[in-house]
Parts: sequence; C-alpha cells; structure tokens
Amino acid sequence: MHKAAVAVFFGFVSLSGSANAQDLRGWCFPADACMGRQVPIGSGTYETCEETCTLTNPVAVRDMEATLYDEVCNASWLEIGETITNRVMFIKQTSDRTRMFQVRKSWIGELERCNQ
Repeated sequence: MHKAAVAVFFGFVSLSGSANAQDLRGWCFPADACMGRQVPIGSGTYETCEETCTLTNPVAVRDMEATLYDEVCNASWLEIGETITNRVMFIKQTSDRTRMFQVRKSWIGELERCNQ
C-alpha cells in the first residue's frame, strides 16, 4: 500500500510540473542573419540554422511568470544519436507592455510576438 501511495504522489507531482508550464504560443525568436525569419517556439519544437530543438522537462519558477526547460537539440553535424542539451528559462515581464525573455547560462535575449 505504501509503495502505491508513493507512486501516485510522484505521478501527480510530475504531471503538475508540466501543467504549470508557461504558454509560449505566439512568441518567436527574432529573425537573424542566419534564419532570415522569426522562429515560433510555442509548439515546444523549433528549428535554427543548424539544429532542431525541443523544450522538455518544464519546471515552473515559484512566484514568477517563468518556466525552466531542458532544451535538447539535434544537428546534422553531430554523430547519429548525439544531442546537445542546454538549460533555458523563459520569463514574462509585464509593466507598461508585456515582454518575454530567454535566459541562458551566458546570455539573455528578448523574444518577439510572432507576426504570423
């Protein structure tokens, strides 16, 4: 009985983490020289110039409009089956206007509303 209760508890905790994930629909990485167009991220999977990336394992940040993700990317220049994993946090800031930022280990960038 104890093992079943623990399994149900951890199952609930793992589901509640993704249920609280921030909604990224309508947000895009800005166009750059490489892509030449905005890159929508709302589906959780997106392509850059050389990589296809997926946001996984969302964790809502307490008392903030922010979610921390593992970003897992595949690239044609990697060995078959090899991936690159980064941590990225998306945080919404609302004052006179709503803005969204991506925060990474070595830099911060502002996202744009998608034009689509």
